[in-house]
Amino acid sequence: MLKGKKIVLGVTGSIAAYKAAVLVRLLVKEGAEVQVVMTPSAKEFITPLTLSTLSGRPVLSEFFNTGNGSWHSHVELGLWADAMIVAPATASTLGKMAAGVADNLLVTTYMSMKAPVFIAPAMDLDMYAHPATVHNIGTLKAYGNHIIEAAAGELASHLCGKGRMEEPENIVKALKDFFLTDRDLEGKRVLITAGPTYEKIDPVRFIGNYSSGKMGFAIAAECARRGAAVTLVAGPVSLPTPHPAIERIDVESAREMCETAVAVFPSCDAAVLSAAVADYRPAVQASSKIKRTSDGMTIDLEANPDIAATLGRAKKEGQCLAGFALETDNAEENACKKLEKKNLDFIVLNSLEDEGAGFSCDTNKVTIIDRNGKNAYPLKSKAGVAKDVVSHLAKLLMLLVMLFVPSFASAEGEELNATVNLNSSKVQGSNTEVFTMLRDALDEFINTRKWTTNFYEENERIMCSFNFVVNSYANDGSFDCSLMVQASRPVFGSSYNSVLFKYEDPSVKFKYQPYDRLEFIEDNLDNNLTAVIAFYVYMIIGMDLDSMGELGGSEFLNKALTIANNAQNLGDSGWRAGGSDNNRHSIIDDYMNGALEPVRKLMYKYHRLGLDTMFKSADGGRKAITESIKLLKQAYDDRPMAYFTELFTEYKVDEIVNVYSKCTPEEKKDVVKILSEINPSLSSEWDKITRNNN
Repeated sequence: MLKGKKIVLGVTGSIAAYKAAVLVRLLVKEGAEVQVVMTPSAKEFITPLTLSTLSGRPVLSEFFNTGNGSWHSHVELGLWADAMIVAPATASTLGKMAAGVADNLLVTTYMSMKAPVFIAPAMDLDMYAHPATVHNIGTLKAYGNHIIEAAAGELASHLCGKGRMEEPENIVKALKDFFLTDRDLEGKRVLITAGPTYEKIDPVRFIGNYSSGKMGFAIAAECARRGAAVTLVAGPVSLPTPHPAIERIDVESAREMCETAVAVFPSCDAAVLSAAVADYRPAVQASSKIKRTSDGMTIDLEANPDIAATLGRAKKEGQCLAGFALETDNAEENACKKLEKKNLDFIVLNSLEDEGAGFSCDTNKVTIIDRNGKNAYPLKSKAGVAKDVVSHLAKLLMLLVMLFVPSFASAEGEELNATVNLNSSKVQGSNTEVFTMLRDALDEFINTRKWTTNFYEENERIMCSFNFVVNSYANDGSFDCSLMVQASRPVFGSSYNSVLFKYEDPSVKFKYQPYDRLEFIEDNLDNNLTAVIAFYVYMIIGMDLDSMGELGGSEFLNKALTIANNAQNLGDSGWRAGGSDNNRHSIIDDYMNGALEPVRKLMYKYHRLGLDTMFKSADGGRKAITESIKLLKQAYDDRPMAYFTELFTEYKVDEIVNVYSKCTPEEKKDVVKILSEINPSLSSEWDKITRNNN
């Protein structure tokens, strides 16, 4: 995860500086390049020679090399690094970083840093709890830095309390976890509105509200962290821009915010409208201060432009638009009306009735509502809420990519490009015409039925095959078949198709009469054949959507699960046959089981971030696939008897062996160890990975 990453490690004058030696060693062991920058006082606690020896690079401390006059460029370090860690960070350095006091090389490097910054404080417990330190840490958090909280324990003063620098192993873990985060908005442009608007009455008075802008700024920071190009249109707030990749446009009034949003939105993939926009403004704005009189004062108000409704009318296919609703009564009803009226894709509801939610708080409690339902979340920090909102946004964007891609196929059947084969060689003396009719009926049923509202380009359709082998056939139209189902998804930018799902279903029993037209009604399962086909089609589409966006196929996977739950009433085998752990029900139940959620998450990481990336960057794609296999191991550890983890390795075996034909021996060893534990029956195939020295 850290292999090839360039890390600047800032070390300050604390007794905890001795831990920097361990931290450097661990980072180098992970494959990172480490450049140490020390404050002058840090050299009193640990020598530059020690850290230089461990990092393999000269330690930097002064602005100039007094021997030859060369300049140590903090600007170049800021551009070079993938991350900066300040560990330990003393109270003095925290204060300088928060206030921008750039009087040493470490702080100037921090202020020039384009990459994420991680800060691990270390000091005595009273200093750590002092309001000045708390304020400085809060300021640094607001700037978008990642604070690795100090641990509790015995301190250098021999007092016990919170103030110990976190252990190096945990600092490395925090860094690894950060780089594991999916950049699922890479290549997307997102518009965020945040804060209040002020509507002038005269030069010194205005109509406004209590919005702090914290929620919108947190969403902007999360979008930027996940790879999006963010334009933040901010009302009058005092918050700093939370991420260096954010383009910030400051406005004051609702009209200014609307004009800016309308100008920016056409070039965006999405917009999240979290600003608390004033609904009304004074009809007349006085040019000079209105003087107090003994009489009362009346202000005529006129409506401000409705930004959400304006963008909702302008929204194009493929764009996603989200809004916020702050309600005091009939909250869900009012939010749903706003969702429909303003043509939003989802709305984030928060209520002033919930303690800790709404204006001026650092926490929020929200319900995300879209046209498929709602998800209610507990009280969280606004950064935590931002993650939930942005995850929902990323999921919808991925679905919209598939939904609004122009189709070169026929008006129906855009999802699948399926072939149907029917082998009746085991049946003797039967009228072969019925088999031809059944095959044609199956082909028509699968390929012309509209299974979803999605649209696919011809080269993006799911490749499927349904291979039936007829074991017996009776004159009353009873069939007993086995079925091999296989589906593949196209890998972007290549002619390669990757297996998405493959399964041999040993027992499919049904009745079919010549000239029957196959039909499927979701809430009325009366034909086992159409139920079986619908089950596999929904499962395949769901898995394909999972590969396009994390957990993106839930709607269709739940349809497959519903069929599996209801179809047992048909009295035919294959659904829960004999308590077998590899019947249709157990396959979809495994896949949708909460313990196997890592398997669903690996579909996106393996296919979209892995295979789709490999044709641009072999190392980057393989890295994502390695992380996917680790997710598979996590699922296996949580539920070792699950059939689906084994099934995945079986239909992916040739692809996995091929992926790892060119990688380091260490990578091969780690992957083979995991795969051999999950599916030891394929050990001879996994051994090919280590034997292949290409």
